[in-house]
Amino acid sequence: MRMPNALMAVSALMLIGTLPAMAATVSDNVTFSATSFSGGTPPSYSGGTAPVDPVTGAFTITLDPTQTYLDSTTGITLGSLNISLASALSFDYSPTSYTIGLTTFAAGELVVGGVETGACCILIPSTDPDFYLQIFTFTTTPTFQQLGYLTANGSYFYSALGTDGGSVTVTPEVSATPLPAALPLFATGLGAMGLFGWRRKRKNSAPQAAA
Repeated sequence: MRMPNALMAVSALMLIGTLPAMAATVSDNVTFSATSFSGGTPPSYSGGTAPVDPVTGAFTITLDPTQTYLDSTTGITLGSLNISLASALSFDYSPTSYTIGLTTFAAGELVVGGVETGACCILIPSTDPDFYLQIFTFTTTPTFQQLGYLTANGSYFYSALGTDGGSVTVTPEVSATPLPAALPLFATGLGAMGLFGWRRKRKNSAPQAAA
């Protein structure tokens, strides 16, 4: 019995409904620049060190904007950084506001930094080079918020929006869109149903042998 076209369409829709949902991840290339105390004398915890000016860097990051990340090293890769970092790179992100210690971070804020004392923080005093970078509304309209870093001799410098210059540029990382694992099977099923209907029609239209 030939499967009606309408029934074939319903079957296809039912099969599509069983395909696994794609994760809502975003992958971006991020570059940033921050001026170190352009308008005054920088504070220092061991005098004599001049700040790097500007601090620049780049990294790639992949995250799901609906999920919360804390000191995650998965999904982030450092491209360049013109100050020293004594550990791997990590990041914090949450679609809602959250608090670490005495600091509250805004919803959608991305914080990137070393893992030694967490992405959000650096330990003072210390002789382990570290840094942190804060970006507001990362997955919508990213804006530079603040950058701070600690040198190997314990000098600490920071740059904040409104008192020193800073900028951030976020561009989507271009990559091939992965197909759900069940999609090739789905296409094969549609082809098999079409072939079955064609063969059935051909058989029915074949000339009948005389009795």
